[in-house]
Amino acid sequence: MSWNPLLVLPSPPSSRLVPALLVLLALAPAAVRAQEPSVSPQLPAELPPSPSVPPSESPAAPARRTGWDVQGVPALNFNTDEGFGYGAILMLVDRADGHYEPFRYSVMLQFFQTTRQVASHFVSLDAPRFLGSDWRIGAELAYARTRFAPWYGLGNTATYVPEFSDCEDRDALEANPDMCPGNPDFRGLRYYTYDHRSLPRIRLNARRELNDTWNLFLGYRLRMDRLRVRYSADDLGQTGDSKLIEDASAGMFAAHEGGLDGLVSERISEVIAGLQYDTRDLETSPTQGMFHEVSLRGGAGPIGSQFNYWGATLHARFFHPVIPGYRRLVASWRGMFDVLGGDVPISLLPVFGGLENRDGLGGVSSARGILLRRYQGPAKLLLNAELRWTPLSIEPWRQQFDFTLAGFVDSGRVWSDLDFSEGGGLKTSAGGGLRIVWNREFVIRLDYGVGITEPTTGFYLDIGHIF
Repeated sequence: MSWNPLLVLPSPPSSRLVPALLVLLALAPAAVRAQEPSVSPQLPAELPPSPSVPPSESPAAPARRTGWDVQGVPALNFNTDEGFGYGAILMLVDRADGHYEPFRYSVMLQFFQTTRQVASHFVSLDAPRFLGSDWRIGAELAYARTRFAPWYGLGNTATYVPEFSDCEDRDALEANPDMCPGNPDFRGLRYYTYDHRSLPRIRLNARRELNDTWNLFLGYRLRMDRLRVRYSADDLGQTGDSKLIEDASAGMFAAHEGGLDGLVSERISEVIAGLQYDTRDLETSPTQGMFHEVSLRGGAGPIGSQFNYWGATLHARFFHPVIPGYRRLVASWRGMFDVLGGDVPISLLPVFGGLENRDGLGGVSSARGILLRRYQGPAKLLLNAELRWTPLSIEPWRQQFDFTLAGFVDSGRVWSDLDFSEGGGLKTSAGGGLRIVWNREFVIRLDYGVGITEPTTGFYLDIGHIF
């Protein structure tokens, strides 16, 4: 599981969450431009105060920035299981003389951990014109540990019974983790979770323009995952089986025919190739255009994979102004279909997407307001629609900030096999939020989602648009 430190998720009632620190802290003038040329063609040496752009006007293209920008936000949260979480995300952007689009180099660093052994650390590089070539190179090295990764079952009809893992009197569980006073249905506090660790997690991508709109991309990923399916007494783990162990014993995982118990290792090595069609006007916050992807991926023994599997992704994204000529009000649409076949490891069941590789169904990257990974399976359909309105743009301290309000509807479903005969229908949620776009590339996203087909809600603080 890829832990997101800026994400606050709904949890069982025994876990009380405190929302992450509001991103207004990131707007402090101390965390601004690290290198500013004395005079540049885009920014005069002395800039008068810049008034807010009236919402009735279409936003003018921002002045081209030069040199380096340093941007970041703190990451703070708390919940009963994982403890106090602390860290930060930092982004360094090099635009050189301002003629590189979207930039010359970008480096993102994240450090996040909690007092109870949850961690997510990574460093990533994005070089659109690597060493002056026609190739765009992306690389990431990461370590992730999610102590209580969710597993509610396989497929679109997986049931979740909160009483199975809900206990208000945790002190009683220290004496007997299998019995909760007042809850006869209790099966264990960790019934719906397992301990997931990835070290290392390596990603390499290479993209090349074929013409003005088409890109070829190639990639490689390596993951070394460790799944601990039973918790110790110190973790208040039950002595009975968890949902994941029960499903493995029932033969639901072809990659683990012998079942699961104790510590399980998964070595995942895969290659990916595909095509992109891109007509967006801006990469990070487009106001018009399209961005589509078709890709194939797979893992096999000759490239170091423990599992033989294949995957395919069809991903379509559309952006257009609601009112012609008024680019402050943008309708955004996304449809994605992703399928995996062969011996699919457990760690990949929630993963969707080719080049991007996100996590769902449910949570910050797929269906906001539905529990993270609420539905998992080898085939996934995802539909998202957002209406984005940018009523305010300001430039304090020579920094550019756009404030965008968004309303959204998310929907999707999964299948437990490739027969595609499973029912359950679409899972749907809706909500709204705020985006703060800092110097075009750094997008701070706050969302609140409410489940329509699920009785759950969620508050999310993340970096980047959902699509």
